[in-house]
Amino acid sequence: MIDVARIDYWAASGSGPLHRASVLSKVVFLMLAILSAIVAKSPYPLAAGYVVMILAAVAAGLPWLRMLALSLYAAVFPLLYGISLKGGTAVFAVLLLKALTAALAMLTLIVSTPYPRVFALLSSVLPEVLAAGLFMTYRTFFILLDMMHNFGAAIRLRGGFSPGSLYKNGSNISRGIGMLLVRAVERSSRLYAVMTVRGYNGSMAEPGADRPRREDWLPLALGAAVFALALAWKP
Repeated sequence: MIDVARIDYWAASGSGPLHRASVLSKVVFLMLAILSAIVAKSPYPLAAGYVVMILAAVAAGLPWLRMLALSLYAAVFPLLYGISLKGGTAVFAVLLLKALTAALAMLTLIVSTPYPRVFALLSSVLPEVLAAGLFMTYRTFFILLDMMHNFGAAIRLRGGFSPGSLYKNGSNISRGIGMLLVRAVERSSRLYAVMTVRGYNGSMAEPGADRPRREDWLPLALGAAVFALALAWKP
C-alpha cells in the first residue's frame, strides 16, 4: 500500500522551488500536462515530456526515484487495456505513456504541496461546505485504508481466513467491515474535533493566502514545455 504519511512528509518538509511555488501555478501545470496527454498522438512527445518532468523533479530536489516508481502504478490499467487492442506497439505505447505522464504530473503536485493548501485553493472556487467535505472525505478515505490494512494483518494472524470455508471467511470479513465503518466514523469525528480545537471555523484558509510567487515560473514553464512538445511533435 502507498505510504501516504511519507508523501505528506515530502510535501510538508521540502524547501525547493516547486515547494515554494503557489498552488495555483502547480495546478495549471497539472492541467497542461493532462491536456498534453490527451492531445498527443505519438509516444515520442509523451516520452520527452515524461523525461522533462523527471529532470525538473531532480532539479527541484523532489524524491524523483520514488516518484518514478509510484508513477508506474498507473501502467497497470493501460497494460490490461492494451492487451485487447489490435493497433500494434505504437498504440500500446501511446496509451501507456499517456497514463504515466498524467500520473507523474499528479505526483509532482502532491509531493511538492501540502494537502491543506490544495483544499484551500479548492475553497476559493467551490462552496466552502463542499471543499470542507472533500477534505474530510480525503482524510477519512486514507484512515479507512490504513485500518483495512491492519484488519487484514490481524485476521490472518488470528486464523480468521480458512481456505475452502466460504461461510467462515464471509462471516469474519462482514463483521470486520462493520467494525471498520464504525471506527472510521469515530476517527473522522475525532479529526474534525482536533481541527476545531486548532481554529477551524468553517474556512479552509484565509482568502488570498496563496498569492502568486516568484517561483511560479518553474511549474508554469514546465507545463508549457510539456504541452508544447505534445503540440509541436507530429507523428
